[in-house]
Amino acid sequence: MNETTDRPVFGWCHWHKGPSGTAVLIRIIEQGSGPGAMLYACAPCREQRRLAPLAEQPDEVTYRAYLDHTAGCGGCGRAGRCEDGARLWEAYRGALAAVG
Repeated sequence: MNETTDRPVFGWCHWHKGPSGTAVLIRIIEQGSGPGAMLYACAPCREQRRLAPLAEQPDEVTYRAYLDHTAGCGGCGRAGRCEDGARLWEAYRGALAAVG
């Protein structure tokens, strides 16, 4: 067994409060001061509670699309956003509002 790639990875499920080999990141809790927290859920808890992995949540998907665009766009910067950048930013804000 290759130690770096074939070893099972075990984590913690914050929903059933136990160990899991299928836990993935679901939520990041940020705090103004002090450490934040990352919450993980196993496959059965995700299915049972309809939890989406963080990377698949609409606000995360739209924010990544916005960041990918602005990283290479000459029209997006401190002075403002290009038309596509503005559209992506509004999509992100809409997805974020739907979450909270």
